Formats: sequence, structure tokens, C-alpha cells
Amino acid sequence: MHIASRLSLSLSAALALQACIDPNANTESASTTTGPGTPGTDTTTGVPSDSTTDDPTGGPPVTTGAEAMCGDGLVDADEECDLGPANADDGDCTTACRNAVCGDGLVNPAAEQCDEGSDNADDGACTTACLPGVCGDGLVKSDEACDDGVNDGSYGGCAEDCSALAPACGDGQLDAEFEDCDDGPDCLPTCKFARSCLDWQTADPAAVSGVFTIRREGIMDPLDVWCALEAEVDGGGYTFLKVDVSGMNPNAPSASSAETTCADFGMRLFVPRSPAHTVAAHQFAVADNLPPVGGGMTGSGADYLQILGIYPATPGESCVDQPLNAEACPEWQAGDEQTWWVSDAAVGSGEPDIIGACSGCSMLYQWNQDGSVKSYKALPQPGGYSFRFLCDVGDKLP
Repeated sequence: MHIASRLSLSLSAALALQACIDPNANTESASTTTGPGTPGTDTTTGVPSDSTTDDPTGGPPVTTGAEAMCGDGLVDADEECDLGPANADDGDCTTACRNAVCGDGLVNPAAEQCDEGSDNADDGACTTACLPGVCGDGLVKSDEACDDGVNDGSYGGCAEDCSALAPACGDGQLDAEFEDCDDGPDCLPTCKFARSCLDWQTADPAAVSGVFTIRREGIMDPLDVWCALEAEVDGGGYTFLKVDVSGMNPNAPSASSAETTCADFGMRLFVPRSPAHTVAAHQFAVADNLPPVGGGMTGSGADYLQILGIYPATPGESCVDQPLNAEACPEWQAGDEQTWWVSDAAVGSGEPDIIGACSGCSMLYQWNQDGSVKSYKALPQPGGYSFRFLCDVGDKLP
């Protein structure tokens, strides 16, 4: 083989080996220039270009463009609205790009007649509804004495020009068309007379037990009574009155006669309605808390409960040896035919007997110191009797 041929083979092998080591070794250049007809390609790398310029420090891309501002018609993050050139301080969107609202101090004629900002007040010149304060809007302004929105001068209302109250309860003047009273110990906050302790409790639920003044229908004079207002006494509202006729009558009256005396005060002979009511009545009877009416002078004692307004429902029928209450003893009934209660167990033996269950008859009662009944006895005509007894109203039930 010729020497030139061997050199040619050696050179070919060397070039082949270099091509295996560097695949670009046999190219013309490390980069190729893109011609002017190929847009968007890097002229040195061939990689598509981007309009965003990279920060050489490695920061985020920076986008160039117009700065956002109120009035450009675009609602930005710190804006509530933006109507562009239509923004106006007397419009729906203000020049600060805020929604127009009552209280912002700017008057939007489409929805407001005034706006004094934080000075808006219902007793001021501009109300919290952004309307001028005027007589008849139902809001009392500093220059008005009254404004109920009607202002027709009728009872309990306001004068037509809002300058004064119309006649009303509590003005010190009796308006007979609408009021029983306008002041006094028996006058309720409604300017009506209190007819019972239940009326007083309804008018003032926080009232405590004690002496109150009431007026009864058909009775001219006011009457002082004891009101049991404790919540534990069936919610309160029971009325009590002590009557002592020992100085006026030689003989102790029966229950039916006592009913007549109680009627003189617009009341009726006392009927216990429940266990709590019975105990409360005993506590009242044995305490010196309210002087009696009727001429007698004895202020306290259990004998005020010797007779009660409980009578035979049907003469000749009785509930012998049964507990004495409306449920267990239907043969006896309260004078007003409402519920009644004396005991939940039979007391004694043979009572109330049939002989004493006569028309108009009643029982005679004795009591323990704790307010429970000690004994009761149905007596023949005229029944139980006592110089002292209690009267009540009967409008309060358990």
C-alpha cells in the first residue's frame, strides 16, 4: 500500500473519532443568524422572543403600560365605582370613585334632599334618611314639642304645628271622655282606676306586695286593699280585704250575710283558689298589715278565715270524708262557680256532713299556724258564722 493512501485513511479515522466526541465539531458556526424574514426568533439562539424584558438581577418581569386612575372608566381594586367623565359629587359615583350614600356629606339629588355627613340626625335639620326635618315626619326636632306623624290635635297626639302635646294621660288635666283619673293613688299609668290588685300587677310587674288603692264598680269611695303580688302565689295579683263587723252587729253573720257585706265594697266573700292562695290568705289574716273595714277594731287573727264563700252545689249532697277541693268534692262549689281549694286530704271524720249541706249553708273552718286547714264542719241552717271575714275580687285565678 502506498504511503499517501495510509495517511488518507488515518486522517479519515481521526475526523470520524472527533465527530463522535463533539457532534457540532463539523458545523460551520456555533450560531446561525436568522434572516430578516423570520420574526420573533432570537438572532443568535433561534429561540422565540418575548416582549417582556427579563431583569438582569433575576427579578420578576416588568410590564410597561398606562397607570390605573379614578376617572378612567375602569373599576380598580381600590375603587367602588368609576363612570369615567360621568363621575360627579352630585351623582351616583363621586369624583373619588366611591358610591354615593346618605351620610357622605355630598348631596345626590336623585336620592337625597340634604346631606350633612356626620351631622345628620333625626332631631336635626337633615335627618339620617337625608331628608329635611319637618313637622309631620314623625321625628321630634329640637324646635318641636311633639311629632307623631299625624298631628291632628286628637287625644294622646300632637298639636297641628308640632308646638305642643295634645290632651293626654298624665298632663294633670282630667279628660272625662278618655280618662277615669289623671293622678292619685288609685290611678294607673293608663289614667284608668285600678279595679283590683291584678290591675296593679299588670301595670307594674315589678311591684311588691303591700297596701294599694282600688276603685270598685258602683262604689264611690276608693278602697285600700292588700295585694299579694309575689310570683310564687300563682304569679301574683290576688286582692284581700279584712272586714270586722263585731262593733256593728250583735250576732255573727253567716257566710250568706257576709256576702252582702262584701258586696257593699264591690267584692265578695273570700274563696281560696289554690294551695299557695290559701297560705297567702292565712299569712295576711294573722298579720297586722291593713286595718279592717266594717266598724270592728281587731287587726289580725285566723278567725278572719272561719267562713268562706263555698256552698253546697245541690242541697242534701256532700263529699263526706273526701279532700276539700273542687276536683275531689264537686258536691260543693265556690259562690262564683270558679275553682276552689281548701285541702288535698280529708280532715276529721264524717265531714262535710250531709245535714250541713243545706241551701245557703256553709262550713266553719279552723286553721293551723302554717296556713293548712285544721278542721271544717258543715253546720245546719244558717251554716258557719263569724264576726270577721275576708273579701276578695275574684278576677285572679291560678
